[in-house]
Amino acid sequence: MNELENDTSNNISTAELGVEAKPKLAFIDDEQRILRSMKLLFRKTHDVFITTDPTEYIDYIKNNHVHVAVSDQRMPERVGVDILREVKDVSPSTMRILLTGYADLNAIIGSINDGEIYRYLTKPCKSEELLAVVGRATEIALTYNPDENAEQFDSSGNKQTLLVIDETNELIEQIRKQFSNNYKVLHAQGLEEAYDYLANEDIGVCITDINVSGENIAPIIFTLKQDAPHLVVLVQTEFQDAGLLIDLINKGQVYRCLPKPMRASLLEISVNRAFQHHAKLKASPELVKRYEVEHDPENDVRIDLSSRVRSLIGKLRKRFSL
Repeated sequence: MNELENDTSNNISTAELGVEAKPKLAFIDDEQRILRSMKLLFRKTHDVFITTDPTEYIDYIKNNHVHVAVSDQRMPERVGVDILREVKDVSPSTMRILLTGYADLNAIIGSINDGEIYRYLTKPCKSEELLAVVGRATEIALTYNPDENAEQFDSSGNKQTLLVIDETNELIEQIRKQFSNNYKVLHAQGLEEAYDYLANEDIGVCITDINVSGENIAPIIFTLKQDAPHLVVLVQTEFQDAGLLIDLINKGQVYRCLPKPMRASLLEISVNRAFQHHAKLKASPELVKRYEVEHDPENDVRIDLSSRVRSLIGKLRKRFSL
């Protein structure tokens, strides 16, 4: 029996030995070759669990403090988005990453609306990218205390504020009819007006069409999330562009994607849950890190910002840095 086996047989813990326990990382994929590669890639930095069995995967996460869970999407028994949805239920503090070899619109939408994943990565994924994403997810998981201030909601009695960005009146009329009694509803028809509100109002939730005046405003959403980390964004889209939806996850951390036209019942549930999520973000600064967005320098180039908007952005950043 070697020295390590002797330590184990005498029930000496890693803490007693002065060895810091590695963060736990769980992978599920239907290809053993990929799982072996993942274990080799992360063995120096993580305690890595690998399996092809969804039941075994969920059981392991139930019974261990897993910091990061990575799932492939297309597997014989269950798809990855369903597995990560269950991971969220059994271990809400576990960071969730979806890995897939193809752009499945249903999977992407599901990972936003149900799994609330941290990142969506497409195969083939470079080792450097995977190391960086898992590494950052691990850092966040290690510093996040899920119980700290998790349920501190605003009890002041003041109406929370909902901002709608849309060039038409159709959506705002529906939202005002549904929500004016419970929330303060503001309407911006463009970027400048939206930033004006954000710089001067305490906006909790923003609903925006992905296209305003025929332009894709995804880069604006990315900028909004960088400048206002507590802002919860709901996007109205027709779900036609897989690449755009992936960016909305990785660069925008959108909370929900909603179909056009929006059903009143779905809108009601989505907005109320979004405000609950906003309250949690405000109560726990550590939680904000779980929904951080990737900084994309090219994004600043893509948006032609007026001097007034740049001034408003400066005011917004100063406000959230206080």
